[in-house]
Amino acid sequence: MARPVDAGKDQAILKAAEEILFSEGPQCCSMDAVAKRAGVSRATVYARHANRQALLNAVLRTCVQGLSGVLDMAPADQRGVRDALIEFGVRLARFVQSDAYRRFTRAIAGLDCSTEADAALLFQQGPRYALERLASWMAATTAAGLAQFPNPERDAEHLLGMWLGLDIMRAVYGMPPKRGPQELLMHVTEAVDLFLQMHPVRPTI
Repeated sequence: MARPVDAGKDQAILKAAEEILFSEGPQCCSMDAVAKRAGVSRATVYARHANRQALLNAVLRTCVQGLSGVLDMAPADQRGVRDALIEFGVRLARFVQSDAYRRFTRAIAGLDCSTEADAALLFQQGPRYALERLASWMAATTAAGLAQFPNPERDAEHLLGMWLGLDIMRAVYGMPPKRGPQELLMHVTEAVDLFLQMHPVRPTI
């Protein structure tokens, strides 16, 4: 009889990998380093993730899903669309302003040519995956008649830019966040309201 999977070890491995990734950079996130920090054997890590790329993929997708979890629920009405966008925007903006993200962006900026595969994976499973989740949600809300996003991928990228502005570059340069919690909420709310004004729901004929 197969031994049951230990969910605690699964979480410990992902948590350890996330801590290393965002504090020391992808170049330090090896299978050995993750096993040591998680307090498990190297074999245990490999039993759950076939290789380092698979582990990084799991960490990034878990992170993005946590930030965008509000998009997993279909809004009931147009107010729900606005509320969901504000919630996601605030979560994302807080993450970009965090110390962990600033350390991460500086580590990414220092990657050399030998780690181009890492950079591509981090982009695809990080920012690109977040864009895809938002675009998919926009397409669903449009189909439900609750919003009008004619080009969901383009519209999602526009909204992400409105939310984050120069905050990503501040993180790259190691500058402190510009906005406190209340200012951040106001900034995201204003961006969402302006964005929705640009995409009004047109009545069906």
